Amino acid sequence: MKIAIIGGGSAYAPGLLQAFAAEAAHFGGAELALMDVAAPELDIVHRLGQRLVEGTSLRLSATTERARALDGADLVLTTFREGGMEARALDERVPLAFGVIGQETIGPGGFFFAMRTLPVMRAIADDLRRWAPGATVVNYTNPTQIVAEAMARHTDVPCIAICDQTDDDRVHLAAALGIPPAAIELESVGLNHATWSSVCRIEGEDGIARLLAEADALRARPDVGARVKRQLALTEAYGRVPNGYLPYYYDREASVADALAARQTRAEAILEELPAMYRHFEAQARAETPRLTHGRGGSVFGDFAVRVLRTLLTGEEARLTLNVRNDGALPELDPERIVEVPCRVAGGRVTAEPQGRFARDQLGLLRMLADYQAAAADAIWADDPAAMERALTANPLVVSLSLARELLRARAAAG
Repeated sequence: MKIAIIGGGSAYAPGLLQAFAAEAAHFGGAELALMDVAAPELDIVHRLGQRLVEGTSLRLSATTERARALDGADLVLTTFREGGMEARALDERVPLAFGVIGQETIGPGGFFFAMRTLPVMRAIADDLRRWAPGATVVNYTNPTQIVAEAMARHTDVPCIAICDQTDDDRVHLAAALGIPPAAIELESVGLNHATWSSVCRIEGEDGIARLLAEADALRARPDVGARVKRQLALTEAYGRVPNGYLPYYYDREASVADALAARQTRAEAILEELPAMYRHFEAQARAETPRLTHGRGGSVFGDFAVRVLRTLLTGEEARLTLNVRNDGALPELDPERIVEVPCRVAGGRVTAEPQGRFARDQLGLLRMLADYQAAAADAIWADDPAAMERALTANPLVVSLSLARELLRARAAAG
């Protein structure tokens, strides 16, 4: 049994390997093949990973050669960032000069990221046909929705896209309320990074009512971040908890103003933090008992990815929120669209659960995003500049052909 991890030298990888070690009994001596083009970081993560899996049946390998990692793989976890944080910083910074939010999955930033990511996904799909036919890709690489659309529309490689954003929202809401995350039950449906709650219970009671009752007090607290406060405002307006990314659309002007006022973009802040993270990984690789206290993603990232991989490999039954082909789960969206919904997984088969309908005042944005992301996947996959201009124009935060052209020119000029 072999699991290839493309992006295995990232700052997320140690947390992932720690989660594998905790679940090692379910993976039957599998080989975890770490692959990354960043050789120094990969070496550090590999040495730390060997310590983390000590005493388990898991085997760990590392390579900078993608074909070697993919050769004979049963599952492939894609969790890479083409261009690194330096490219993400430009994705975030360039749109702000045009009064548009810069973000790694939202708006033009997500489109720019997809322009780098999809050629790599195409190469992975080609490699899999040669080295691991029949392998399933579990994609954690952003922008998740465009990647999943491209893989579904343009390859025959089985691909399930995953995202832990709903769990991350639950953690932030719990922190604001001063309760453990386990006290909140939150399920969301829609598109990746554009979901609305379908279930919200807090300490066993109606979660929406609880949030509305505490909204004024939470808004008055300086320790509650703008993200949670904007989610609360949308919860009051729509009666459902929004994904933490939806305020980029529904509170567009304030989001741009905050980004312009900030000293750094998110990528620039992470770039400052990364050296310390890798020094920590290096130290823990030499420690008598490794203990991770730094890293990206925390336990949410590793635990969720490993749970999905475990379920697919063992054939056990589980209920997981995944990004899969719609096929009627969300009846107002086209059957071929990729949607994010709870799914039943059994025997390695994934079945999306049927969901209720959205209110019309929520549905419009979802339809626009779904069509934009499919158009973006097609245009970038075809490497068609004119189609890319039209696809970016369809983004809800752009909706201007001249602006789309200027954004694409400016990002290309930035390097």
